[in-house]
Amino acid sequence: MNNAADKKRLNYVDMMKGIATIIVVCYHLLAPSAFKNRFIDHMLFPLLASFFLFAGYFHKPGKRSFGENVKIRAKALLIPFVKYGVLFWFIGSVYLVLSKQETVFEALCCLRNFFAGCIWNRVIQGWFGWNYYKLGSRYMFLAGFWFLPALFFATILFLPIADRTTKSKGKTCAAVLLLFALTAVLRALKVDLPYNLQIVPFWAAFMLLGLFAREQQLFELPALSGGKGWISGMAVLAAGLAIALLREPVLNTFRGYFPEPEVISMILSIIFSLMVIWGLTMVCRLVEEAGIRVKELAWIGSNSMTIYLFHYFFAWGISIISGFSLRYAAPVPADVVWKSALVALGAFLLSVLYAVIVNRPENKQSEGK
Repeated sequence: MNNAADKKRLNYVDMMKGIATIIVVCYHLLAPSAFKNRFIDHMLFPLLASFFLFAGYFHKPGKRSFGENVKIRAKALLIPFVKYGVLFWFIGSVYLVLSKQETVFEALCCLRNFFAGCIWNRVIQGWFGWNYYKLGSRYMFLAGFWFLPALFFATILFLPIADRTTKSKGKTCAAVLLLFALTAVLRALKVDLPYNLQIVPFWAAFMLLGLFAREQQLFELPALSGGKGWISGMAVLAAGLAIALLREPVLNTFRGYFPEPEVISMILSIIFSLMVIWGLTMVCRLVEEAGIRVKELAWIGSNSMTIYLFHYFFAWGISIISGFSLRYAAPVPADVVWKSALVALGAFLLSVLYAVIVNRPENKQSEGK
């Protein structure tokens, strides 16, 4: 592909990622209303899966060695995990200790739990006799950090498989099926690991599907343009959502918690996720081809990691200033939804502002020196 084609491909994929970022962030921040909305609950799974799928989509087998790829992914995922995790923990601990909601010892225990990958995992805390409510519940602004090591280790599993299967459709499909089967086995055995690593085979399978999609140019089908493209994209998107409604929405499905019967639910989740991702991405491609202005949406997609990392923390900060905390429990008081919306809007805007600051041209130039 030439540079122009690459730029065009990146733009509409970034649009898709921008939509995914906005919906995932709003889902987290509008929990009181989102958990009562079946449609939003179903949309979360494929949109989060799209980040893994597109991570595989942009992988180029053979371009770099395994060690080089690991180094690049560690820099992109693990360094932010440590840097921003410790920063958020420190600021949060100072406030909690000074407000006498935590002791210094409890704050240090929370840092330990964060690096142990279980600050939000009651099962693993139970292994060590750690108390979830004292050693984690007030640090939920760190909860979203599980995504970074999960993506890193999914990449580690994905890389050697991708290098060996990329030239063969049969091998790629077989590897995907084996990874999904391994996920089902781990769920049947009720395996629960730090950073939700039990779901890494599941995400690695989506990365392989992304690589397969690029090799087969499934997001660049030239025949699907104009009216045919719009009809196809919207039809597949609608069909995916219709299939999604066949299963009950379950909290934390994206981490591998499937309802009964688990295997059927996992199969339905995979099918409707792929349909939603493909349909929505095709629509984004056609929007771009139609010349509709979507630069802002694409910009959000290209800065999705920064916005994702900061939205929880900013929501926590805003809740302290406003005296209002987001509530996840039901029943939901009548005044909670609009207050949650204000907190969500403030957190999202602050996350975007931070992304603007760190991505200014002069900052990029200084990083490149």
